[in-house]
Amino acid sequence: MTTIYFIRHAQPWRGANSPYTDATYPLSDKGQADVALVTQFLQDKNVDVVLSSPFKRAYDTVAPFAQQAGLEVEIIEDFRERKISNGWIEDFETFAKNQWEDENYKLSDGESIAEVTTRKLAALQKILQKYDGKTIAVGSHGMAISVLLRRYNSEFGYEQHRAMPMPYVVKMVFDKGVCFDVSYTNLFGQVEPDYQNIRVETTELDTLKAYRFTVIFAQHDGKWLYCRHKNRDVFETAGGHIEPGETPLQGAERELREETGATKFDIAPAFDYAVYTDTGFANGQVFIADIHQLGKLEYEMSEVRGFDTIPDKMRFPKILPVLFERVRKQYIN
Repeated sequence: MTTIYFIRHAQPWRGANSPYTDATYPLSDKGQADVALVTQFLQDKNVDVVLSSPFKRAYDTVAPFAQQAGLEVEIIEDFRERKISNGWIEDFETFAKNQWEDENYKLSDGESIAEVTTRKLAALQKILQKYDGKTIAVGSHGMAISVLLRRYNSEFGYEQHRAMPMPYVVKMVFDKGVCFDVSYTNLFGQVEPDYQNIRVETTELDTLKAYRFTVIFAQHDGKWLYCRHKNRDVFETAGGHIEPGETPLQGAERELREETGATKFDIAPAFDYAVYTDTGFANGQVFIADIHQLGKLEYEMSEVRGFDTIPDKMRFPKILPVLFERVRKQYIN
C-alpha cells in the first residue's frame, strides 16, 4: 500500500495590488504560525518522502517538517495549483462556481478543471510507481486536491471544496494504483464521521479491486451470528480493518475467529461495497460464512448471539441493513 497525505497550504498573503505572482505568494503571519500544526500532524506518520508543488506557499507549509525529519523536499511541477488568470478577479466566487459546474470552463489565459485533473492524475501515477509502498507528504493546494477528491469520491462537491480550511489534510491510500481509502483531517479540530449521513453502495465481487474493511455475515445452527463489544450495548457483524500484508480473505478469517470464537468454518467472498461519509470514503468486501464449531471468546467481544435477521439494536444502522439486504437477495431468496 502507498499512503499519501496531501496538505493544503497554510494561509497565504493575498491582495489585489500584490507585488507577487501566484507562484510566489508567501504565507501570511497566521499561515506561518499554522505551519506548526502540519509539522505536528506529520511527526508520527512515518513519512518516507516529502513532495511539493513549486509554489512558495505549498513548499513553505511542508518544508519545516521535512527539515525536522531530515528529508529533502522534491518539487513536482504538475502538482501546482490551477492557473486562473494573469490578472486579478474581483468576483472570484462566480468564477469558481462556473468552473465547478463546467469542468471545461476557463478564462482565455487560464486553466480548466479538466486540464488540471489530467495533469494531476498523470503526475500522481508517476509518483505511485516511483514510491510504491511508501508514505508520502505532499505540499499542495485547494483545487489541486479537490480535483482528485472529485475523481475518487462522487460525494465531494463545490461546498465541500469551499469549506476546506488552510491548512488541511487529505489522506489517500492506494493499492496497485487504485485508491480505496480517503479521509480528511481538519487540523483546527478533527471532525468524527457522521454515520447518520452516509451513502452505501454495493457492487459485484472484485469490482473495486482494493479494500480497507471486511464484513462477515456468518450463520451457525440456522441463525445469523452477531457479536457485542465489551464496551457497547449494540450488536454488529464480525469484521474490521484488513491488516497490512493481508488479503481480504485472510482478514475476514482472522476477524471471524477473533470476534465470534469460530474454530471451524467455511467462508467465501460475496460482493464489494463502499461507504461514503462527510470525512471520506472506504471500500470493503462482504463475506458469507458457515460456522461449524464455536470456541471461547478471547478478544474484545463479550457476547455472540444468533438472530433470524439483523438485530434491532445494531452498530452502524445506516450500513448493516443495506449490506444485509443484498445478502438476503443474493443468498436467501
